[in-house]
Amino acid sequence: MRILVVGVGSIGTRHMNNLVEHGHEVHVVDVNREKLKMAASIAKGTFDFLDEALKIKPDVAFICTYSNDHITPALKCANAGCHLFIEKPLSLSLDGADELIEIIEKKNLLSMVGCNMRFHPAISYVHDTLTKNPFFSKKLWGNFEFGFYLPFDKKDYQNTYKAKKSMGGNLIFDGIHELDCAIWFFGKPVEVVCNKSILSSLKIDTEDHVEMIVKFESGTMCTIHMDYLQHGYSRRCKVVCEEGTIVWDFVQGNIGVITTSEREWFWKDMELGISYNQMYVNEVSYFFDCISSRKETFNSVKQSLSVLKLALAANKSCYTNVWERIE
Repeated sequence: MRILVVGVGSIGTRHMNNLVEHGHEVHVVDVNREKLKMAASIAKGTFDFLDEALKIKPDVAFICTYSNDHITPALKCANAGCHLFIEKPLSLSLDGADELIEIIEKKNLLSMVGCNMRFHPAISYVHDTLTKNPFFSKKLWGNFEFGFYLPFDKKDYQNTYKAKKSMGGNLIFDGIHELDCAIWFFGKPVEVVCNKSILSSLKIDTEDHVEMIVKFESGTMCTIHMDYLQHGYSRRCKVVCEEGTIVWDFVQGNIGVITTSEREWFWKDMELGISYNQMYVNEVSYFFDCISSRKETFNSVKQSLSVLKLALAANKSCYTNVWERIE
């Protein structure tokens, strides 16, 4: 397929490399000339402007710009007839989202908002357990945690989007995998209360920690913690059901299950077992399979609106200091 990658920062470069390795004709567009120079040896073509790039009539567009600038290029690419893969989060607002969905449906396009954690074997295992195991049919509460030390991420962390509101930095949206998994596990969220602030001396104008509580239509309660403070990467979850509990820890690489029937913990080794990059390869392969079979993806732009609305309501609650309804 002829693919256009819009934005070749870290995630755009990852997708570009994976797509080229799997035999696709890849072109890239970015306003940053230095990034284009780096991409030129790999991509078939490079462009400074999106309108110019769309003249090659790509089949698929990968939207990998900053989080606060996904909808505008997505609208242009959809109008040009491109199937859309949009990196998480879909946007930082609802502006243009309904218009984008209307164009996608009118032109019969396939879309997907990329959430690579859905393709981690442990997350898939938890989802399957909660969906298929009768001991986990009634979900009572869940807990998600995500954190790492921002200066360990990049030496010049002060100049990355995570540290700058002007570049779309917002920890709630940076940690949106946890919100996505919560909705994938528990269904429709109805209400949220949230607090975020800066506790540390990090040189950022975004928050460095978030504490969130979400109520779901099913009655499930969920707490979500995110931070840029922990000096070691952390990502874990726990789900307590009426007759069973399941826990997962990314760093430890295992899943624990206990039920009212089997009253002792059963531990399953769930290290990634593959390169970290394999999640991204698998999600893109899934996307292309959906295009080939004309089958809607399980996280289309329309479906991902629930995650965006939860994030927006949580962000609003940080300023109103009350529970916010999720429309």
